[in-house]
Amino acid sequence: MFESKNKYFGRKKGKSFVRLEHLQNRLKLPTKKIFENILAPRVLEIGIGDGEKISEDAKNQDHINFIGCDIFADGVLRAIRNSLDHNLNNLLVFHLNIQDILPFIPDNYLQGIRVYFPDPWPKTKHKKRRTFNDELVEILTKKLTKNGFIHFATDNSDYFLKALILMKQFNFQLTNIRPDSWKYNEFNALNTKFEKKALDKNHNLFYFSVLKNY
Repeated sequence: MFESKNKYFGRKKGKSFVRLEHLQNRLKLPTKKIFENILAPRVLEIGIGDGEKISEDAKNQDHINFIGCDIFADGVLRAIRNSLDHNLNNLLVFHLNIQDILPFIPDNYLQGIRVYFPDPWPKTKHKKRRTFNDELVEILTKKLTKNGFIHFATDNSDYFLKALILMKQFNFQLTNIRPDSWKYNEFNALNTKFEKKALDKNHNLFYFSVLKNY
């Protein structure tokens, strides 16, 4: 297990950790060399949750190299187990906060970034804890190549609007501007655990996809 040098909030372990802890010896610390050896196209997922979505996408899209990170140990270890079970050489995950791996990622490196259902921290006094903020977006913008994308999904309307405003501030181009672009439908369904939970609670879901066209 690795401890983040940066401040973070949320659960670090879950009920499945005991069944997965034997995989801890497979955890890696980020280095510049590791990232230098990952071929394009490269997609970074910030907060991989239970690890199933990124694992399934790596299995079905073997031409893309997926990089993930999360402070929740169970999801990271599950993704490692999946990569071993299915020989996913295009999947690399870190049990670290995103701020811990960004210094090792070169500028103009990523073809895509995914942020799916980050913790919304809905109370006003907790909103400063949100992962997707102006400081992070400023750094992520430098890490993206020209025409690189950011995909964002949440069931919190306030978080969605704040994230969308950030995209405007950093001159990202909206790629889906239909009236129903922000709504859940069969085309933008992500099939993540948190998405299913939100649907079960009859929450509204919001998505956007933007491009860095400069």
